[in-house]
Amino acid sequence: MNFNQKAGIALLITALLLTSCAEAEKEKNTGEKSSINDRYEDTLAVKEVPKPRPYPEPLPDSVKQRRFVYGADTQEELCDILLDALARQDTLTLTRLMVSEYEFKNWLWWEFPASQPIRNVPVDFAWGNLLQNADKGLRQALGKYSGRRLYYVSHKFLEGQDRYQTFIVHTKTRVTAADSTGRQYEIKVFGSFVEMNGRFKLMSYRDRD
Repeated sequence: MNFNQKAGIALLITALLLTSCAEAEKEKNTGEKSSINDRYEDTLAVKEVPKPRPYPEPLPDSVKQRRFVYGADTQEELCDILLDALARQDTLTLTRLMVSEYEFKNWLWWEFPASQPIRNVPVDFAWGNLLQNADKGLRQALGKYSGRRLYYVSHKFLEGQDRYQTFIVHTKTRVTAADSTGRQYEIKVFGSFVEMNGRFKLMSYRDRD
């Protein structure tokens, strides 16, 4: 690893620490703990830094025609598929519903402020961190909800939308689902929803409920 890569990693770690400190202060006031995934996704955005706009306007047809593989046409459909896959312990479907390595590295990463050259964060490093945390979150989701038949009721995003040049991130997902008796549960295991050209996927799975 060369000096520039080490410096880039140090910058990302510093951003994570700063975000963690802010979240810790928030937790004192709200009593709610955020997951590593949430903090990492926030770090990718680095909201105080202008977002890159790597494409000319109007957008080229090749960009406007991008479609997530294995995504869903609506947010509600994505929630339905996720709940069904959890109940059936269908890890293949659950994995496919998260953004792929290709989609992250080629479509999403270059619009996050953390991707700017001045930060020198390697895209492989960013993907590796996101994947590691998401894998942990998925294991925890399966441990809690696999085999449980839950039905979609509603969903919301506690932190609204974060718009980029070619996609939208819907943050801090909460899904309400009910069992066969009508008892309702608030599910927190799903990370942000990513919307691109009318299709939806997960950015990740949360590693803490």
